[in-house]
Amino acid sequence: MRRYEGLPGAEGQALGKAVLTETKECTVFLRSVSDAEEEIERFKKVQAEYSRELDGLYETTLEDLGQDSAEIFKAYKMIANDDYFFQNAVQRVREEHINIDYAVRQEMEKTCRMFAAMEDIYMRERGADIENVCNELIARLNGVSSRESRKEWEEPFIIVARDLTPADTVRLDKNCLRGFVTEKGGVTSHAVILAKTLGIPAVVGASGIFEGIRDGECIYINGTEGCAVTDPDEALREKYLKEKEQADRKKKHFLEMAKRRAVTLDGREVSVCINAGDSDSTEDFHADVCDGIGLFRTEFLYMNETEYPSEEKQLAVYRKVLERSEGKEVIIRTLDIGGDKQLDYMELPREDNPFLGYRAIRLCLDRKEMFKTQLRALLRASVYGNMKIMFPMIVTLEELRAAKALLREAADELQAEGKKYKTDIPVGIMIETPAAVLLSDKLAREADFFSIGTNDLIQYTTATDRMNEKVQYLYTSRNLSVLRAVRLVIQNAHNEHIPVGMCGEAASDELLVPVLLGLGLDEFSMVPARVGRVKSLICRSEYKKLKDFAEKVLDQDTIAAAENLLRAAAAEAEK
Repeated sequence: MRRYEGLPGAEGQALGKAVLTETKECTVFLRSVSDAEEEIERFKKVQAEYSRELDGLYETTLEDLGQDSAEIFKAYKMIANDDYFFQNAVQRVREEHINIDYAVRQEMEKTCRMFAAMEDIYMRERGADIENVCNELIARLNGVSSRESRKEWEEPFIIVARDLTPADTVRLDKNCLRGFVTEKGGVTSHAVILAKTLGIPAVVGASGIFEGIRDGECIYINGTEGCAVTDPDEALREKYLKEKEQADRKKKHFLEMAKRRAVTLDGREVSVCINAGDSDSTEDFHADVCDGIGLFRTEFLYMNETEYPSEEKQLAVYRKVLERSEGKEVIIRTLDIGGDKQLDYMELPREDNPFLGYRAIRLCLDRKEMFKTQLRALLRASVYGNMKIMFPMIVTLEELRAAKALLREAADELQAEGKKYKTDIPVGIMIETPAAVLLSDKLAREADFFSIGTNDLIQYTTATDRMNEKVQYLYTSRNLSVLRAVRLVIQNAHNEHIPVGMCGEAASDELLVPVLLGLGLDEFSMVPARVGRVKSLICRSEYKKLKDFAEKVLDQDTIAAAENLLRAAAAEAEK
């Protein structure tokens, strides 16, 4: 029996025979070609062939798993046929008379390095999608089947791979598939998203497991904890069967809870919303299993373009998500992009420290026409639902006033043009820096709501690079300085009678939810899969008791002491 540590991909546990599957390496060498146009035509033929296969995968997935999962293959097809992305590679073939697969590989590596350097985990995974598509095209150009074919299995099996693409995942025999574990990949990869849709556990980043297991060997995986165990002993197998039965009951309970109101035992009601923000989100949102969208990111509208997205294009996206919300709130955050997310058409400056630089509201207030286009689209979309507008990275009152002034200018323009919009749209801000925390009493007088972005707040408050393994002991939402900052923000907001939400990962931390509830947080926003769990926790809590508990936690001397208190309380609540 040997244990491998990885990252939690999709929750759950599974036991079965290991099926090893590996992508065949496709080595690419620089070659000269005599006919550049013939080489380009060869590439176009492969693009068309791959596109047809993606169409087939889309239809199969649509039938088996539904629209949400099928949209992944539309995204892959868009990448595969993106003339703008491949134009540099094609141009090199024409000018240098080199082979197209080599040119594509170099362009892919350059782009993937850019994505890999991004702070946002979601955006890093989109770089992996580009890599998957390019590798498939390169393999086909070289006549290589990128994935070994697998036989049908008659007993439960668990895929073990170095990495899995979405296509790999949907091609698997789902009748006996119980889960997968990979050495590579991240927690927001499309393969993980598909695993969640399939309802199977997944573990990613389990280094060394591919070499450490034999095909057909028994394996246990725990997607909740992010670990895998080869050749588990009888005790672990019995433990798995018992916990699986309990997990099945909990899963059913959480699905039911997601549709209920989140009300404590003593009557305090809070909102539990979801975070969203890609092209799939407008299709994925189901209003009956949450209280709305607490954070709708708009960056994807800009990241997927070769030029600034038009007002009409943005309007269509905002309108769709608002209509799907069925009257529930949708908080749309204006563009939050900067030096860590480079877009050629924006010509953003390279910065030594982009997280302290030209980003978010700073960029928007500097490029007023770009910003006003988005504000006009948001205003026009407001008539289709219950929309709130939120500005990111506000650190001064001057910034908030300037942003609101541009919003008024946009409204005046629309009124002059005779275009409809709501005149009473709530306007709020993200609280994600110590500056905003310390100024929150003043900001609360001119904002309609706050939303605490804990991912950045932790980083800035603790002076901690969230990607630096050496300082991860400081980068925690349970850091007492961060919790005290949250308390101050809530107090200042409530003094001015405005609500406070939280859209960072801390909002779904089950150990921390009681503390946040006790501090008076009004809205929790998170990934959809966590909604039922958090609502269940809230509904069995007493707000008055949690007020005292929260103060007790914040009064601890160390992070470790606070975490011990949180774990003890959670264990007691489970009895």
